[in-house]
Amino acid sequence: MKNKYIFTRFGVVAIYLLNVALFAQVEIREPSKPATTVKIMNTSTAPQAIVVRVNGTCEWSEDGTHFQAAKAGEVFTEGVTLRTAANSRLDMFFRRIGTSVRLQEGTEVKLEKLERHMKEGTPQMETLLDLRAGRIFTVVRSLVPGCTFEIRNAAGRSVVEGGGAEGRYIVTADGTHVTEKKSTAPLKVIRETGVTVIAPGMRYDAKDGKTFSVSTPEAVKSLIDFDELHSLIEQESAKN
Repeated sequence: MKNKYIFTRFGVVAIYLLNVALFAQVEIREPSKPATTVKIMNTSTAPQAIVVRVNGTCEWSEDGTHFQAAKAGEVFTEGVTLRTAANSRLDMFFRRIGTSVRLQEGTEVKLEKLERHMKEGTPQMETLLDLRAGRIFTVVRSLVPGCTFEIRNAAGRSVVEGGGAEGRYIVTADGTHVTEKKSTAPLKVIRETGVTVIAPGMRYDAKDGKTFSVSTPEAVKSLIDFDELHSLIEQESAKN
């Protein structure tokens, strides 16, 4: 009788320990779920802007009021405002559209729209930057037909339309536009008074509405920036 009692107690303890072990297994398995969610987010096809290089003092803000230091490797989406201080610059690469942008010193720009939608079974990308101060360089490479890259400034909207061509442009907040001579895609400046197409090697000043050839010294100086941005596209495209 005593042995039977001992066996019964042993059985109860064994069942209890088994339940504890099973419960522990459940608890251990639960934390693995968030990893799947993170993986899904990383495979998003939504347009994104990744900071590639930061020189000097560069900042970003979600609300346009509270800023914090920008760092290489940070990824931004629609609505973020970035700005650079004196003697500073920031390089960004826009995933999904093969475009790089350099913010020169004293520049402020908002990522107004980074949108992706489907049209007749083909993904379309719409990118709009609101250039509020300063100057930017940009290299746009091989946009898919139907996609657009726009920069809004005091003059209106500067638009590059997709179609497989490459463009290199300088745009200032106060309305100066330059299309580098190596560009194979023109830059369209859309204003209330009409549309001006800036051909490769030409400069357009919205203040007086005139278009003229880019001077040689200016072209040589700008070429360094454009070549660096083009190289940036090659490097980042190879990673994605």
